[in-house]
Parts: sequence; structure tokens; C-alpha cells
Amino acid sequence: MFSVVLPCFNELRHGYLPKILENLCAQKGNKQLIVVVSPSEDNTLGVIQQFPQVEVIETDASNRAQRLNLGIAASQGDYVLLHHPATLLPEKDALLQAEAVLSEGALWGGFVHSFDLDHWLLRFTSWYSTRVRSRQNILYLDHCIFATKQVLLEIGGVPDMDIFEDTALSMALAKKGKAAIAPGKITTSARRFSQRGLYRQALLNQLLKLMYYARLDPKRLNWLYESKSQINVGYRSKD
Repeated sequence: MFSVVLPCFNELRHGYLPKILENLCAQKGNKQLIVVVSPSEDNTLGVIQQFPQVEVIETDASNRAQRLNLGIAASQGDYVLLHHPATLLPEKDALLQAEAVLSEGALWGGFVHSFDLDHWLLRFTSWYSTRVRSRQNILYLDHCIFATKQVLLEIGGVPDMDIFEDTALSMALAKKGKAAIAPGKITTSARRFSQRGLYRQALLNQLLKLMYYARLDPKRLNWLYESKSQINVGYRSKD
């Protein structure tokens, strides 16, 4: 069985949440759908509750990594997919694709990346992320990382960080084996690029990577990344 963990916090801003839940419910195969939601300022929980097929975990978890780890702890499948909350999986057979990859001996992997906005810079970003970074055993959460539950437990789950938790997760998983890429193409919202400007957001992303590898405080990096958006962490609720 495949357990899917979808972390949610203020998810109505990009319009993907109902589509994601519909997509997941339509996926073929034996599956467990887990949605872990932190208190939100919009109707995220109300939308989730419209889908009785999913198991809902309400939590005060302060960041996405914590929400993912709660979902992993509740998972019952041999395989776990960590779902990005602004990404659509390939229709209907995504879990079957991931299961086939893992059944062939891989311990973890993700899907081919794409954005929902056609622009050369975004096409290059997706290509580089899929074809180059994956060979370096780095996959971001918007590849919808999947793995055996056993290997996730062995590495201690998702590192508890406000940002770049997926990079740290990939580095831990890479010690167990190489990243595999399922053939299906996922679609991620380019909303942030559209709102902030394509080149500005791309430059910020690269700057943040440099700051991360310079070992700067992830909380400060995420504040720079999110600004006032409240994307992953509810900073306004903190002291």
C-alpha cells in the first residue's frame, strides 16, 4: 500500500488544493491518503473535510517538515509519498508508477518536474531540477518525493527545518541509495514566480541556496523566502 502525506497550511491561495484532493482520490492502487493541517487563516480545513476519503490530522505543527513527519508516523503503507501542496501528480497512475520504481530496487525518488506556466526560464529550471540535480541525489518536495517507509524511518524522517528540509532529506536519503525518477510529469504552481517576477524569484532562489550551503539560520532564510506570504510557517503567530 502507498501512503500519501499532504501537509497543509493556508493552502487556498494558489487554487490547487481541491484539484490535488480530487487527483489523489482518483489515483489507482491500494492507497492511504493522509492530510496534515495546521491552523490556517483561510478555509483550508473546510475544503479538506469535503473529501471523506482522506484521513485528517489537525496539528499545531509550526512548519512543513513537522507536518510531514506526523503523516509519516501515521502511515500504514510500505511506501510513502510526500506530496507538495501546490503540485499535481500525473493523473490516475502516479502511485503505480512510484510503486514500480521502488519495486525495481530503488529506495526513493520523485517525478519529472514541470510548471503550470510556459516560459523558457521555468522550462530550464524544471529540466535542470529533473535531469541534473537528481543525478546529484537532490530532489525538491515539488517532485513529490516517494520512498519506502523503512528507509524514511531509518533516517529519522524529514529534518525539522523551516526551509530546505527537502534538500536535507535528499542528502540523508542519498546515503541509502541513488534517487530514481518515475516517468510521469508533475505540475507545480508557478504562482510565486508570477507574483514576484520570474527573474527576481529565480535570483532569490539561487541566493537562498548559497545562504543555505553557507549554513545560515534556516529560520532567517525562510523569512526572506516567505516574507508576508505565510507559505510554510505562521510567523505572525510566534512571539
